[in-house]
Amino acid sequence: MSEQLFIESGGANISKYGEILCGDSLSVAPIEGGKIMVLSDGLGSGVKANILATLTTKIATRLMERGLPLEEVVDTLSDTLPECKVRKIAYSTFTLLKVQDDGRVYLAEFDNPPTFFLKRGYVSELHYKERVYGTRKIREAHVHVDAGDWLVTVSDGEIHAGIGGLLNLGWDWEKIAKFLETQVYEDASAQKVAQVLVNQANDLYENRPGDDTTAGVLKIRPKRFATFMIGPPVNKGEDREVVHRFLDQPGRRIVSGGTTAGIVGKTVEKDVIVDLSSMTDKIPPTGKLDGVDLVTEGVHTVNHCLEILQTVNDIDALVGERDGASRLAWEFLYADSISILLGQAINPAHLNPNLPQEMGFKSRSVQAIANLLKERGKEVTLEIH
Repeated sequence: MSEQLFIESGGANISKYGEILCGDSLSVAPIEGGKIMVLSDGLGSGVKANILATLTTKIATRLMERGLPLEEVVDTLSDTLPECKVRKIAYSTFTLLKVQDDGRVYLAEFDNPPTFFLKRGYVSELHYKERVYGTRKIREAHVHVDAGDWLVTVSDGEIHAGIGGLLNLGWDWEKIAKFLETQVYEDASAQKVAQVLVNQANDLYENRPGDDTTAGVLKIRPKRFATFMIGPPVNKGEDREVVHRFLDQPGRRIVSGGTTAGIVGKTVEKDVIVDLSSMTDKIPPTGKLDGVDLVTEGVHTVNHCLEILQTVNDIDALVGERDGASRLAWEFLYADSISILLGQAINPAHLNPNLPQEMGFKSRSVQAIANLLKERGKEVTLEIH
């Protein structure tokens, strides 16, 4: 079975100094079998540039989501975008990237800086062909990507950073290429690279950007899988079957609930070891079990994990946290495809009237986590036993 690819995306921007709205627009959207990214730079800056750039990315994204051939999308953009009658240039530019899960990439650029294609950590040359759509010349390229490759697109505010100031001729394409080669290490996220690029440009502008500046980043990497088991099956006779299904799944394995962890441990003939060093005033301790990446307490930890996921977007914010809820949230944010095995056997402890009412809402919390993860673009399957 060939390795499944995942297309991780990130984007960042800063507005021209003195402007509230950014005159660039970046759109990223999943499509069947892949992902698309569109970057547009509106002529000038401010509200008008923002409207034109946003119009461009919305048109391109919607057409591609509907499965229109790429040629028709580019043709529609070329025919639709207005042109400045005085300067005889288009009111907005665009870079259009379509990356498919099998590694095929289509790239079209109109008046934007060339896209950076990094393979094995180094910028690799893209072979463009020029095509004419109406009065506009579009650069097109086809390339194949593998795990470890990166595609980075920027607006010209990035290229011009520092011009007339710290850098006489600006932070040109070649300098950015060399800089990128120092940033695209394996553990770097697409979002982090995008933010670093924009922050560097802002520094070169001495915090007074002379132009709207945007970076869009696509990182091609192996798909990350995780399986989360919580709660024993209603039918006790299914315990071993569900555990074996859990252990047969690819990727990382997570168990929540003392009873559930005990069932997994009994099946694999291993003991669960409690890690008291992970305990906090609010979160019960985690455990350790051979063959499982994370063992946590059940309902209480899951409820706190849901609260974390509702407020934390950046996985880097959870790095180094040792409590079970933070580590569980990290696992969910790290994975791209998550299988949840939810057992609905009644735990007598949760019927104790002296316990907080929230302890009876395991299924509701798990469902809420699943929905939240789907909203963030994760693939989530939920099986109830």
